Amino acid sequence: MSALLDLAEVRQRRQAALANGYALLRVHAHGKRPVAENWQNGERPEALLNVTQKTANTGMSCRGRRVIDVDCDDPAVVDQIIAAAIAYLPSNPLVRRRPGSSRLALVYGADGEPGKLVVAGDKGKVEILGKGQQLVVDGIHPSGVRLEWMKDRSPATVSADKLPVVSEAAIQSFLSACELILGISGSVTSRGNFSPRPVVLSTGASELAGGLEGFRWFDQVPPQKMKSLVEACLDAVDNRQNDPRERWLRTLFAVADASARGCPDAEELALAWSKRGSGWTSEGDFIQAWSSFRPGLVTVGTLLYQGLQAGVDLDIWRSTTTSQIRNLPALHNGGAVAVANLPSLPPKRKWLHGTDLARGAVSLLVAPGGRGKSTWLLALALACASGRSLLGGHVFGGPLRVLYINAEDSTGELTLRLRAAMSHHSLKDADLAGLNVAGADRIRLTLMNANRGQPNLNAEGWNTLIGELDRIEPDVVLIDPLVALVGGVSLNDNSAAALMLSNFVSIAAQRNLALIIAHHAAKNREATSAEAAMGAASLVNLARIVLSIEPLAEGDAGKLGVAPWDARSIFRILGTKQNLSPPDANDRWFRLVSIDVPNAEPPIYPHGDKVAVVEKFLPNPSSAVFPAPVIAAALQVIASATPPLSPFGRAAGTSAVGAIAAAIAPHRGGQASNAEAKAVLDYLMRTGKVVSQLVQVSRPGHGPYVRNGLVLTAPQAAPQIFASQVTP
Repeated sequence: MSALLDLAEVRQRRQAALANGYALLRVHAHGKRPVAENWQNGERPEALLNVTQKTANTGMSCRGRRVIDVDCDDPAVVDQIIAAAIAYLPSNPLVRRRPGSSRLALVYGADGEPGKLVVAGDKGKVEILGKGQQLVVDGIHPSGVRLEWMKDRSPATVSADKLPVVSEAAIQSFLSACELILGISGSVTSRGNFSPRPVVLSTGASELAGGLEGFRWFDQVPPQKMKSLVEACLDAVDNRQNDPRERWLRTLFAVADASARGCPDAEELALAWSKRGSGWTSEGDFIQAWSSFRPGLVTVGTLLYQGLQAGVDLDIWRSTTTSQIRNLPALHNGGAVAVANLPSLPPKRKWLHGTDLARGAVSLLVAPGGRGKSTWLLALALACASGRSLLGGHVFGGPLRVLYINAEDSTGELTLRLRAAMSHHSLKDADLAGLNVAGADRIRLTLMNANRGQPNLNAEGWNTLIGELDRIEPDVVLIDPLVALVGGVSLNDNSAAALMLSNFVSIAAQRNLALIIAHHAAKNREATSAEAAMGAASLVNLARIVLSIEPLAEGDAGKLGVAPWDARSIFRILGTKQNLSPPDANDRWFRLVSIDVPNAEPPIYPHGDKVAVVEKFLPNPSSAVFPAPVIAAALQVIASATPPLSPFGRAAGTSAVGAIAAAIAPHRGGQASNAEAKAVLDYLMRTGKVVSQLVQVSRPGHGPYVRNGLVLTAPQAAPQIFASQVTP
């Protein structure tokens, strides 16, 4: 029996791909033939979303695209074609494959609307699809297997405007290389005088990982060996006679990627190599180009391929890789650098979300349990993935690729919170194409263990994390909470804390990503102090950015235009490595709101869940903090008091706080606290409705005395206020 597709899922993927800007068409199930006759520009949404089993495969119009369709069955030949793509084409295309086959398709953006090109030989065929062709992007192949996209990067998850755009000149160079690989001469189109060396790679020397990132073994080479490998490849790439700018930039970016992976002194090596080239311009030009590198566009694989083509024996370095922990971060001792050798223009700090997250840095979010740190962290993930300022911070270069790991809650619970927050912030799946989440049931991260009482890195846990980083290649990683990662090791052990945090710091620096970790505050410590974090001081010392959550105190609520009974839902985020300050309306304030999720399952569960969601809160100290009946009751008790109530006293009968608490209690469900009464009084005095002034108070049997008392600033208006707002 033929496999069937879930039609609702097909419809959802089509909707997402349409929203991402792709022109789609219906394709007959288990085949490649379009359903409609005039499909070249795609079909209308109403036709696409009417999904049936007979039309469940989905095609994409290749107009305005360049799709490399590799029709070769020999894995060794495909390896060489991939290596040529690494060398001549932009990195990070979408990669479509099918299980059990070496064939694959690479999807790029096009320069214009070019047509089809083909090179074919005895070893197979490479087609360059364009205007007038289509590619099946979702469904079942005629062989009966499901089509797959590497790293879940597909038209349904990646916006069309994020595709790397390939020039026709690069396509010509790539096809010339493919001619040599396929053992043919001549082609369907002239490619000038370009004459590449033959591509010779052993099976497995290049690999696909999220869009043509080869040579993953480089990440496991020890740092000093990395340096010597990069230096050897640069020495072999001769730029003394011929130094085209396009090749210089690609080589420069490949070395920058090596630097991000942990190669020490990479910038100095690239500068020295650039200076010897015939096209050398200036150090300012070099610095500007180096600073413009972005991970994922060009990888170190380009440099290694160039070195291999020039005769560098990569196996010498491949044999030095480690196996205990993949990509185990290490300290790189490159030695001190003379000031004269430092770049004249320092590198820009690569902020990603306000000043909370920065590439290459670890942030720590510290708060006691139940203060909203997990909810805020999830909102931060949504902001980064959507590129929207949900929390008031600018998202630089967004939308970003985000990995959110909750090591404490299940993926089901995480889904509940995620969907509630998405609903509240009007986000759809298509808005969060780069967001990947996992609960404790999907990823178990035990990063530390103890051996004879000594803390050690747990290789299995770190390899799990590194594997996810390899698969997703995130810009931002959020982990919640730290205490769930340490196994049986005590966070009070300074050496254990330093070992783990330094590893996180190295990962962030080497992969050029931002990492933020939620952590509990210690009991009996000031929540907003730099020493609030539970455990050893290394946790805070090794993090570049430390954030803290401070709830709004009832007594301070009125200063922000908040009733004291609503203060529990308001909090601010502070940078505890900065100077602290009293609550201020200019701080970053947030509010927890309750969202009803329509996930009822009657009759057992007739109602859906209520889920807390974080939103920005804008204080307004001049707003009407309290309901009108509460204000009127307080004014009445102040106006009618004889003698006038004391703003400071505590004695029964004369204390303003006690009298106001009793007066407003009927409007607070029969109860009101002194803190609430004081907030009401502060509001009345701050807004000028009540003032404190010296009053004369008589004493039976004694002469009068003078003290401070409360009076209305407009007592003649009080009867109208009371008559209209106070219920007898």
